[in-house]
Order: sequence, then structure tokens, then C-alpha cells
Amino acid sequence: MSRTLDQTESIQLEETTEASQTETAEAKVDDTAPDERLEARANSDDDLTVLRLGLAIDEPLHGNYSKKSATYTSNSRSRQLERPTSQNVPEEEQLLDLAIQSFASTCLINVLRNAEGELPAKTVAAYMRAPDAAREAFRQLENFGEKTATELDDLVRKFARKLDQDRQTEADSIVDVVQEADCSVRLLNAITAHSHRLPVNTVCEYMRAPEHSRQAFLKLPNLGRKSADELDKILRSFVPSATDPEGDQELISNEDGYFQRAIRAAEMFFSGMLYPDELFEWSPPTRLANLLKIDQLEHQKSFVEFLKTYDETASRIRSLPGCGRKSIGQLDEIVSKLIDARLSICGAGGDIAPDLRRLLRGEFVSRTSLASIVELGNIKPEDIKASEMATIEELTVAAIIAASFSSLDERQRDILKRRYGIDRDETETLEQVATSYDVTRERIRQIEKKAKQKFETKRTKKILVAALEKEGTLETLFKNRTVVSDEQIGAVSKLLTAEERLAVDLAYGDLRAFLDAESVRTEAGWVQEQDLLLMSHEPEDLTGSLRQRIVSAIRDQHLPIRLSRIASLLPDYPLSEIKAELSGRFGATFDGDIVESDARLPISVRCVLILREAGHAMHCDEVRARMHQIFSKDESIHHIGSTLARLEEVLIVERGTYDLYENLSLTDNDLQEIRDRTLRHLESVGGFVSAKVLFSGLFQGETERFGIAFGPYMLLGIVQDDKRFETKRGLMIGLASDDSKSEFRGLGEDVLAVLTEAQRSMTLVEIAEELEGRRDVLTTSISIGLENSPEAVSVGRGRFDLTVRAIGQEERQADLTLACAIALANGPKTAFALSEVLSPVWGEIQTRPLLSFLKNRIFFDIDQKIVLINELPEPVAKYVAIRDQLLEVGGMGVPNAEALQDALDSRGVPDLTRLDHLFASKEDEQGEGEEMLGMILGDFGID
Repeated sequence: MSRTLDQTESIQLEETTEASQTETAEAKVDDTAPDERLEARANSDDDLTVLRLGLAIDEPLHGNYSKKSATYTSNSRSRQLERPTSQNVPEEEQLLDLAIQSFASTCLINVLRNAEGELPAKTVAAYMRAPDAAREAFRQLENFGEKTATELDDLVRKFARKLDQDRQTEADSIVDVVQEADCSVRLLNAITAHSHRLPVNTVCEYMRAPEHSRQAFLKLPNLGRKSADELDKILRSFVPSATDPEGDQELISNEDGYFQRAIRAAEMFFSGMLYPDELFEWSPPTRLANLLKIDQLEHQKSFVEFLKTYDETASRIRSLPGCGRKSIGQLDEIVSKLIDARLSICGAGGDIAPDLRRLLRGEFVSRTSLASIVELGNIKPEDIKASEMATIEELTVAAIIAASFSSLDERQRDILKRRYGIDRDETETLEQVATSYDVTRERIRQIEKKAKQKFETKRTKKILVAALEKEGTLETLFKNRTVVSDEQIGAVSKLLTAEERLAVDLAYGDLRAFLDAESVRTEAGWVQEQDLLLMSHEPEDLTGSLRQRIVSAIRDQHLPIRLSRIASLLPDYPLSEIKAELSGRFGATFDGDIVESDARLPISVRCVLILREAGHAMHCDEVRARMHQIFSKDESIHHIGSTLARLEEVLIVERGTYDLYENLSLTDNDLQEIRDRTLRHLESVGGFVSAKVLFSGLFQGETERFGIAFGPYMLLGIVQDDKRFETKRGLMIGLASDDSKSEFRGLGEDVLAVLTEAQRSMTLVEIAEELEGRRDVLTTSISIGLENSPEAVSVGRGRFDLTVRAIGQEERQADLTLACAIALANGPKTAFALSEVLSPVWGEIQTRPLLSFLKNRIFFDIDQKIVLINELPEPVAKYVAIRDQLLEVGGMGVPNAEALQDALDSRGVPDLTRLDHLFASKEDEQGEGEEMLGMILGDFGID
């Protein structure tokens, strides 16, 4: 912006500016900052863009022409300077002038102006001699990044294409072509009669979008589908002029069939390819893949036909639910990648890919591109396939990874290299990489995942699989070993190069998936197929680390633990290594062959060894004492109990008492009969039944057969290990079925169900009697459950009822809660006093159900029979604050109801005066003694 314009150019700009007389706007140049001048003169975003462009041009004149006024015409917002004679040729258009006239970004204009003396190419012609090289050269300029280079490239290519199209002769008007063609009278009359209102006027315009143009011509009067088809055929067969590299016009004769030969060559080039199968090879995003699958159901076709009808296909997919512009952009990107890759395999230049697509869509292309496309016809489809295979076979894993990295940005490349140790000595953790970038580990993981996704296409995976096979990656993993166990994955992965590890992850997901796909998995681990065929039997199970295998060996022993027994079960490890593991990992000491004080042995193994040594059931207290004696380890009773309850080889035989199945006198047949009998009974009654009820009904009196230790708890333990049963808290046993009759209900739910079915209040004894046959429960347990349930209230000594019957529905209960809160807002009250206060506003209520109700509401505390409010509900707090304020101001015992309601309404606070005892009407005191007597009797359960 600081660069001074050439003097001649400045004078020309001044003269041009002063001469502009049409739609001018005063642009006074003063000392105001540019941004302020723009804001003052811009009425819209578009205006702002134009004014910025004007300032960018006018800025160099700021110092010399500060007192002059500048004008800008509406039809030419950029400078209108006379060009030298050499620039009258369109191809000699200066890039800077092109950018200004095309309203390019301010950034692009400024960079072109500031670097004018260093530009790799200054004109459109110079740029288009080698556009790809020119773009790369511009990208290397200072302040000329990827985005700006792309903008310039698009600008120049569009301008060059427009020049090519503009050179098409004006003689190819549709009216002239139809009049000279041997066409039907109907078509000739329709075109001639409406020549002034044709959708497009030239063959060139028609062929830019032939399908769209054809549909537009159908709207002309007297031009039906048959005539539209005839017109389309005539225009497609018409041979337009094409521009040779020197810019001369040369007519390609129809007899030559040059365009037809190019089309046949393109069709041959894509022969054997199907839509959308070829697109799936490039792993489109999930949404686009689903859209393609839907379209595939009715529109599967050759890839050539897909390219010919690309606009129609894209429009059809765009109309599907869930498809947006992004998906169509991804589709176009995949098609371009596919064509570029196929051209690359054949050794053809990728610059003809856009023209190849335009040709198949029926659009015009340059003669140079036509010649290149015709040459593709000399390549046979089988040669393309062979060339592709040869190319894949020549690639190494390192070369594929290096090429894939080119699609990543600098940060993604750096993170992948550091995570896999590419071009460095060691790998780095997520934490290490995150620290250097000052971000979270999760952010680094996301970047790594996104980087991999960029080249995780089916095509790339196929190439990587072939390269890994060629380089013998599988054989490297099995170097000097026959079996690779699961625990050895980390060790064998270090045998691969960093690129191979990344290739395995990209092609298969991880090393385990690679081994699953390329070798045979046995119980011992992965084995190569040729090695497995030479074995007389599959290798024994070697899964698990040394620590895990030592634990398994000890678990099957009897106390004391012997080193020789462990060594006999681990023949693939030397005794010295086993002793070192026991000493280091388990803290064990040795007395000859005896292993002592291995306190770090898992608690489950210690419990099993203690029960096996005892040979009978033990309470958790006894297990704890013995564990401290043998293993010098102190565990809590709760920890021991929860551990024993989870073990399959252990069952509960009494409350807090456990035993091993192997210690029981019951045979396998006895266990099966117990389970079968229980199953049949539950199938007949349905639902969950208490183990106590099941035992008394099914096994009472069979002590001689099943043993004196067999009881309800052992029954529960026996069925717990059978998948046909499901156990719940409270010794409840049911069937593991989805049948609704087996839905489990807790004790509280069962009690409430009994009260609901009775439709009256019930005593604890009555409730317990109703639960017989399903639960063997004490009335104390029922009472505790009801006292703590908000759905039930006490209505007398040992008598309960549902809250909805005793108090009312939810709305009624809510009113009682609010009324109590208002009454207790200024201090606690006895239950008797509270019931008295509530009587006029809520109705009569006895103290027992009132206390029972409030006990299970979070706002209240009960201290014997004193009721306190621990927290006022929000509506009550607001209401009481306003009410008390009026009381204080008015100095009255009772505030004016209307004044209070007005105050509440003005502040948006709910009106609770109907629940406030201060506004209750004073009723006749007669009968007060009778009411008090009723309340006292109610406390004793007398209605």
C-alpha cells in the first residue's frame, strides 16, 4: 500500500477519475483513517468491498492529491487506464489488472502490487504456459500463502477459459444451425418463431449444460420432446471451432470426427468401472456413502455414464434427505481424486482431468486437451490394470507412507511422526506431544485420528496390504518364534520399522487385527499357517502373563504353597525366574520348598486356600483371623464377604458364612435336583419368592437327605450360580426371564401393592399375612419400610394407609406442604398446635398422619412431636417476606388481603393467602372440645 504509483499511471488515473460523469459519488480524501472513511461511506457489505478497492487504488495519491475529489462510476469500480498496445491482446492481460477488474480480495491485490517486480509471471499468457508451476512459484512468494495462490489460480484459469469460449465463432447461433440442418418442419417453425426468446442463443451456450438446456427448450410453445431430442442431436453433431495453442481459429470438420474420437477414447479409458462401486474404494464419509447406497438401488451404471450425467446425478443426490452442499463437494473431490489417480497410473498429465470430465458432459474443451484425450484411446483397459498392479508392486511401505504424508498439514505430519517414531529414535506418548503443543492429551489424540482418516481409504489400504505382504512383515513378527502370545504383542511390535507400524494400523486397525487376518489364532496365541500344519497338535494354552499363570497355579493348590508344584505347572519358565517373580511381585519368602508370607497374592486366592484348608464353612470373622495368621494380611470383614460372594466356587450357607462347593456333602445330582425343583415352583407361581418361603415349602423335613447345613441361605447360594435364576436383595429368587410376571418388586413395593389392593388402612399383622407365600418377613421390617416411605402414612398405632387416601392426591398434598410451611415460617409448633392452625385453611387432620406425612418431606424436621421448618419452599419464602413487610408497615395483626394480593401480583409472586392461617375466617368455637377429643382418640388409633 505504501508503494507510489508510476507518474504516468497516476495522471491517467486522475484524468480518468475526473472524466467519469455517470453515477458518481464524492470521495473526499482527507486525513481520516481508511477504516473510518469506509464505515462512513459504506451502506452494505458489497459497498464496503468496493470502497476498500477504491481506497487501495487511491491510497498512493493521498499525499499529492489530498484536495482533489475523486469519482467512481457504478459500472467500473476499478481504474480505467489505457493499456499499452502490447496489452490489447486479451492473453497479455496483466495479473494485477485482472485481479482489480475481477474484484479479487484486497490481500491478493496488495500482494500483486507490492511484489510486481518479483512476480514469476505478470500476464495471463505467461501464467497459463505452465499453470501448475506458476501457482507453486507464486505460493513461495512472501505474504503469498496457499489461500491467496489458490485464489489467483482460479481467477486466471477462469479468465483463460472465458477467452477460449469467447473465441468461438458467432456463426454457431442455434437459429442458423437449425435453418441449415436437415430438420423437421415442426422444429424449424418452433425455433424460427421464437428466435427472440430462446433459452440460449448459441451452440456453445447450449453445450455448457446440455441437459439443463434441453429441459429449458421444452418450455417453448410447439416444441415437444420429440423436437427437443431432434434439436439436441443436431447441436451435439455440430462441430464447433477450437483454439490451437497459438490462439488461431481452426475449424475441425465434422467428417474428421475429432470430438467423437476423443469421446470414444474417454469411454475406453474408463471402461470396466462401475458407479458407485469405484467411489466406495475411496472410503467416502459415512453420510455420503449412505446417500450413494440409496442412489445405487435404482441408478447403478457404468462410470462413464455417471460422468456424462454427473450434473443430473449430483442434483438427484442433493434432493435426498440429509444431503447438503458439503456432501456434494465431497463427491466432486472423490471423483477428481479417482480420475487423477487413473491418469497417473497411465503416465498421463493430471491437468487434462477437468477437460476429460467436461468432454463427457458434452461441454467444450480446447484442441490441445482433445489431442491428449485422444491419445488415451491407445491405452487398453488390460494395460491400465497391469500398469496399476505393477505400480503397486513397486511401492514400498516407506514410500507409501511418505506419499500419504503429503496430504497432511505440518502439524498432523509432526504428530504422527512423533507418535510412531518416524525419522527419530523413539516414539512419544500423547502426554509428551501435548506438552510441547501446550494442549490436552485428548486434543492430540483427535488430531492423530483425523490425520489417519485422511488416507484411510480402501484403495490406500489395499496398497498397504500388498506392500506389507511383499516386505514380509508377518515373517518379521515371527522371527525366532513359532507362537506369538497376546502378552508378547508389545515386544514383537518393536521388531517392525516405524513406517510398518503405522501401515499396519492404517490397513488393519492394530497389530492384533493384522495377526488375526494373516495368521491362525490358537489358545496359545497366533501361529503362521505353515507352522501349524507341521504341528501334531495345537500348542497348549500359554495365555496370560507370568504373574497371571503363577496365580492360577497357586489357586489350585492346598496349603502350604509349594514351589515345586508351581514350577511343574509352568514348564516353559525356569525355577529361578519363578522365584524372582514370587519374591518381587508377591512379596513372598521361602522356607525350602514352602512359599510363605505372600501377602500380595489376590484376596480371592487367599480366601479359597483358607476354605480349602478348613474343609468346611467359615464365617467371615474366622476367615479374617486365619488370613492374618497365614499371609500376615489384615482385611476387613466387608471386603472378605464381598469377595466370597463373587466367587463361582464359593456359596453362602448362612448369614456371613461361606463354603466351597468341593467341601459340601451334596453331590452334583443333589444340586441339580434342588435347582430343578425351585425352577418348577417359580414357573408355576411366577415373580420373585423369598428363599425362606421356598425352603419351607419345598425342602422342609429333608435334612437327612441334603444335610443339616442345608437351609434358606444355602438354597440362595446354590441357585445364584445357575443362569436360569435371578436373585435380588432380601433373599428373593426369581427366574432370569423377560416375562413380565417375573418383574422384581422390593419389600416396600410389595407392601404398597397390598395396601392398594385392600383399598383401606391395614395393620402390620394384616399386611404380613397378605405377603405369606411370597415373603417371610417380620412386621418390624414392614413398619420401618412404611415409616420411611412418602407414599404411606401412619393413621394409628400399627396401622397404615396410602398417602393419597389419607391426605389426598398430589395437588392436595402440595397444598398441605405449603400450608405447613407458612404456619411454621415464624417458629416451630407442636403437632397438636399445627393441626389446630391448619384446620381452618386445609381441613381437619389428626396429629399422627400429619407427623407421618411431614416426616418424609425434605422441608421439615420432627423432634418428638415438635415440627420445625429447615428450609422454606421458594414460593412460600417470597410470599411470607411480602406479607410480613406489609404487617410491619401497617402495624396490624392481620394485613389487608386486597393490599397483599396487589403487592404479590405486582412482583409476580404466587398468591398463597388461601393457605395462610392469618386469613382464615374465625369459625364458631362451639364443638371445640369434641374436636379435641377426636384428635386425642385418633392418636390411639380410634376413629
